[in-house]
Amino acid sequence: MADDEKKKSPFEGFRVEIDPANIEDAVKKMQERIRTTFQAGRYTKVRLSYKGKQIGPELPLAVFLAGEGAAFFLASPLLVIFANLGAKAFLDVEFVHEADELVQEGLSLYLDGEIIEAEAKYREALKRRPDDPAALYNLGTLLRVTGRKEEALASLRKAAMGTPGHPDVVRASEAVEKLQAAKRDL
Repeated sequence: MADDEKKKSPFEGFRVEIDPANIEDAVKKMQERIRTTFQAGRYTKVRLSYKGKQIGPELPLAVFLAGEGAAFFLASPLLVIFANLGAKAFLDVEFVHEADELVQEGLSLYLDGEIIEAEAKYREALKRRPDDPAALYNLGTLLRVTGRKEEALASLRKAAMGTPGHPDVVRASEAVEKLQAAKRDL
């Protein structure tokens, strides 16, 4: 019984305390929490790759799931499970987030010299996933190049706090060190 008492409720993170005097504030906080949770899970495409190389175009998530559902319906569930396990031994399945697409669009615009549009894409990606290291790093780089060094430093610092080992986190850490060294030299 002691073990059961230690277990947390699956809804532990969704608890909201409501003060009768501030119901409107509590509802706004709950709406923001739901919006943030929903936006963090916006995967729109599926990328299949073999040994790190992409196989064909990215598939819309709905098409991928419909194919899985049709296979499950038309074949026996056991056969589908074995087929999926066999395919996963050779293929990598990666879900592509909406923010990743926006970062790629921003990078393309940046490389074409469309700085204002690129910044808008990076900021839109950050609305979708506020802690996206690629969006933060690319935005920080763009801000540094356009002379907004304080904003750049803030964005790069946030990117550097991401998942250790992520390429953009490593690059952001290096960029923060360079900017801070340049700042000290002044």
